[in-house]
Amino acid sequence: MLSSPAVRSTCPRCLRPTDFCACAALRPAPSRTRVVILQHPREARLAICSAWLTRLALENAEIHRGFDFSRHPRIAALAAEAGTALLYPGDGAAPIASRAGDPPRVLVVVDATWPQATKMLRANPAIAALPRLALSPTRPSGYGELRREPADGHLPTIEAVAEALGTLERDPARFAPMVDAFRTTVAKQLACARGPRRSPRHRPGARALVAGAGCGPDADPGPGRDDRDAG
Repeated sequence: MLSSPAVRSTCPRCLRPTDFCACAALRPAPSRTRVVILQHPREARLAICSAWLTRLALENAEIHRGFDFSRHPRIAALAAEAGTALLYPGDGAAPIASRAGDPPRVLVVVDATWPQATKMLRANPAIAALPRLALSPTRPSGYGELRREPADGHLPTIEAVAEALGTLERDPARFAPMVDAFRTTVAKQLACARGPRRSPRHRPGARALVAGAGCGPDADPGPGRDDRDAG
C-alpha cells in the first residue's frame, strides 16, 4: 500500500508553509488612508505574494483579484468617490510627498507586472482616470535575485505601499515592519532555492531565480482566493 506524501504545515494567516512564514510577529498597522489592492490573477499564483502580505500588515486595507473591474460594485463606487487616488507613475502624477500630512482617503494600488498593469488600466478607464501619485524610491527592490524588476526604482507592492504610507503619514517607522517581513520571506526563499531541496529550475545554469518557484515538487503556490476584502 502506497503511503501519502507528507503535507507541510501551513501558516493559517499568510497561507505560506510555516518554514517560509514571516508574519508571526507582524501586527497590522493603522493608517488614515485605506489601501485597495487590485491584483492581477497571475500575481496570486506566485509563492511570495507581496500583495497578500500587504493586506495582513495593514488594518485599513482590502485586496481584490481580477482584470476587469468595470462591473465590480465596490471598485466602481470607490473610483467615483472624491478623495480616491491611484499609486502609479505617469503624465500628471504628483509626487507622493506633495500629499504628506494630507493623505488621500483611498489609495488604489495595482499589483501586477508593468505590462500587466498597463493592460489592466486600459481595461479600467475609471481607475486609470484617478488622480495619480508617484513614488521616488529611496532604496532598491527587496526581491533581489528572486525576481528581476524592469528598471531601477521599481518596487514590489508591499514596499511601494509602505513607502507611500510612510511618506503620506509622515511616519515611515510605523510601516517598516511590513518591509522587514517581506525581506525575511525573500531571504528564506532564496536560501531554499540555493539549498539541497532546490527544484531543477534553480540548479546551476538557470538564468534567474523566480519568485513563483518553490523548493521541490510540493512547493506551495501561495494565496489564491478570487476576492479578498478586509471589510
